[in-house]
Amino acid sequence: MLQTLQRLTLLAFIAVGLPACATITTGTSQSIAVLTEPPGASCTLSRDGGVIAVVNPTPGTASVSKSTRDIMVNCTRQGHLPGIASHVAQFQGMTVGNVLIGGLIGFGIDAASGALSYYPANLTLTLAPDSFSSEQSREGFFAQRAAETRRLFDERIRAVDTGCSPGERQTCNERIQSLGRERDDELARLDAQRRNTRVGT
Repeated sequence: MLQTLQRLTLLAFIAVGLPACATITTGTSQSIAVLTEPPGASCTLSRDGGVIAVVNPTPGTASVSKSTRDIMVNCTRQGHLPGIASHVAQFQGMTVGNVLIGGLIGFGIDAASGALSYYPANLTLTLAPDSFSSEQSREGFFAQRAAETRRLFDERIRAVDTGCSPGERQTCNERIQSLGRERDDELARLDAQRRNTRVGT
């Protein structure tokens, strides 16, 4: 009986004294490699309307704090149209271990610090030329970009749908609808760029 109490006391001490699991293993900040095609662009990373990092020129690395909010990336380069991308925050799986070890207190620490989320380590953005040698090359470029946009959003929508538990279905449906609107907005932006791009020199 005494040994059992001693073990329980030791486990309680560890649970209270141990920092949040995701925080201690991955930290509250990370690096993101920003690449553009072609290279040599200036990229600004923003979140909640404020600039959090600048990479100039690309390729380069930005150090950012973790958050559940997406990062907007805006890139410019001479001779090319501005490029815009959303770098989506992902769930940090280590937080599950934190719940088991530290309970809701540990989870709250991760939520407050942003450690329960992370951003993909690499972001690549293709910048459209501001002019094309022929209409065929212009149409081919933007058709490829539109197909890639649909593929990426389809992957994000599928990930939300397959990872959704029965009790979260309404929230998941709202997220899926939001992603659908983002996809349509991005496709509309690409089409506007296509129509405004010059053909010939």
